[in-house]
Amino acid sequence: MAEKAVIGVVTSRRNENGELYVNPNIQGFIERAGAEVRPFNYEKLRLYELLGEAVQIDGFVFPGGGDLAPSFYGQDRLEACNAPVRKWDELEMNMFPLLMQRNLPMLGICRGCQVINVGFGGTLIQDLPSQRGLNHRQKDEDTYFHKVSVTPGTRLAAALGCEELNVNSFHHQAIDEVASGFKVSARSQDGVVEAIESTDPLRFIMGIQWHPELLKDDPASQAIFAAFIGAVEKRRGLGC
Repeated sequence: MAEKAVIGVVTSRRNENGELYVNPNIQGFIERAGAEVRPFNYEKLRLYELLGEAVQIDGFVFPGGGDLAPSFYGQDRLEACNAPVRKWDELEMNMFPLLMQRNLPMLGICRGCQVINVGFGGTLIQDLPSQRGLNHRQKDEDTYFHKVSVTPGTRLAAALGCEELNVNSFHHQAIDEVASGFKVSARSQDGVVEAIESTDPLRFIMGIQWHPELLKDDPASQAIFAAFIGAVEKRRGLGC
């Protein structure tokens, strides 16, 4: 077994030269937990290379980013939505069968939460302001925006040790129909789905709608990444 767990993370930031790199806040949480990051660059990786990449990781993170193409959940794109980045969408959607085959733990953040839901057959609200009259997009990065209620008895509740917490919020899309095999583990006070997780106790698949990686000193944010890395290490300990 390798000395450190290896976590695949999709590149979602660009440097001054336009080159893609992994969100440093996510990388920081992973490295502080004792694991290392393997970037999945959607501009450079070919789909036929994903199998070779998937066998070299122990877990996978779907980060935040732009809107997923609504064609993946059977809808036409609304004017309020960003144009999709097709290569990014295709890489992530093609990862699911590879990750499921190896039973690798998965964590989705914001867009990543939505991608997980769609990847398993769920749908999205394309634009909360125009379709629901709700604003879930704050302007400043490192402050709380609203409260969420955590569903008792869920894996998320066990990780956090609470039933309510303050979170940040940077999204205009949200989960609508929850994918089969998943349950809601947190909601905002206005009813928007804020977290989902697999109903299979043998699989760690969790989607978080807020951005815990931005709240570096927040115990709840640390607990989410600790639960994810803990699931990764447990799987490695079983020799899977």
